[in-house]
Amino acid sequence: MTQWQAARWAETVRAGLKARGLSLDEAARQIGVPTSTLRSWIEHRHAPKVTIFDHWAALARVTGLGEAELLQAAGVLPDSLTSSIHLAQATKSLRDGIEEAGRFLRRADSLVSSSSMSQVINELSASRIDWELRMRTANRGEDVPLTLHHYVGVVPPPDLPLSDEEARDLIERDVLGHLWRPLGLYWRRLMVHDWADPPRLIIQVAEQESTHPPSTSLPVVDAPPMIVFAPVWGYGYLMGSLIADALGFGNVDFRYFGMPDSLEERLEWVGRELADVSPRFVKAVPPTMFRQGLRVTTEGYLPICVTYGPRMREHAVRVYRDVLLPDSDVAIRENDSLREQIVAGLPSRIDVRIDDADVVDGGTVNRHKINDTVAWLSEQIVEHLLLASGLPPVPMGGPLRQLVLPSGRVQRPPTLASTVSFG
Repeated sequence: MTQWQAARWAETVRAGLKARGLSLDEAARQIGVPTSTLRSWIEHRHAPKVTIFDHWAALARVTGLGEAELLQAAGVLPDSLTSSIHLAQATKSLRDGIEEAGRFLRRADSLVSSSSMSQVINELSASRIDWELRMRTANRGEDVPLTLHHYVGVVPPPDLPLSDEEARDLIERDVLGHLWRPLGLYWRRLMVHDWADPPRLIIQVAEQESTHPPSTSLPVVDAPPMIVFAPVWGYGYLMGSLIADALGFGNVDFRYFGMPDSLEERLEWVGRELADVSPRFVKAVPPTMFRQGLRVTTEGYLPICVTYGPRMREHAVRVYRDVLLPDSDVAIRENDSLREQIVAGLPSRIDVRIDDADVVDGGTVNRHKINDTVAWLSEQIVEHLLLASGLPPVPMGGPLRQLVLPSGRVQRPPTLASTVSFG
């Protein structure tokens, strides 16, 4: 059971309210709860009811403290686990109760140190059901080889009396339930290009694009947090992850962050995460959410704005028409328009243009060429940010380290039609 530090918690909250000049009545009004409820949260000598965690962000706001600071004050979150990624994972568990939070904290070290793929395989193998497991890895790039993600194909035993959807629900809820959202797992329902005859049940496990906190082993780079705006199928997630790894920043890919199921909750959740301008993070905005109503502010961020050519856009339209959006042409055009309204006229930004000439091979969009092009463009951005921070322009981590020659210099890119400009 997690031990609630009642005295320290009460002192921290009261000090925060005093510093903001707020009475209990006014603070309760701003949070949206009765004064008696706020008083009970503060004065409890043990953990308050779990409904407090439905108002955690509002409580942090009125006290002027970060959500992590409140968790630390309560004795729930150790100092070593206060990145915004651990915070998000912990607060999900907290909303299910203090006991569940304790279980999260007890396995936090393994969540950090063990690979996502290993955890998924181990849990499925230990299940009471004898699943047949098949694995594939999505490797991309030739100049800068990298592993985008893994696929875990799950074949139920022939005598298991469950439909595919029932098997998915069983695996997601009972077998991998404690890993599903923290690791951002999801069922792959699109075509798997690397798999000629895939099983019907496939779990996608992030590798390169996984969400993770900043590095504690690399020098701190004096660069602002970044937010990546890219069109649908514009590889903004990959660019964000490469830049984050090269600088030792944390990466946020919302596809692998276990978002809520309902659209309304997803929009609120993503908006809240983007509003938290944590230092040393790169966050990629989910491009399909603009049309769904996502509102984004760029204040505090260095925006990276990605565009691409007509051939890549045509490919994006085909992909999303087949599997997600019957009106994908209209949807992508509207998303582009809404995205441009947000980034238009920003005084400080990085503009990236992916040219069709660099990614089309024999009339077909080539995924290896796209990954290499995105990697070379990311390296240019990293070099610029490191120089601006007074550091050697050499990527410090991640796949871009492959471009560092034995001499310590960085390999120069091929001639590209794609461009990066710094505003």
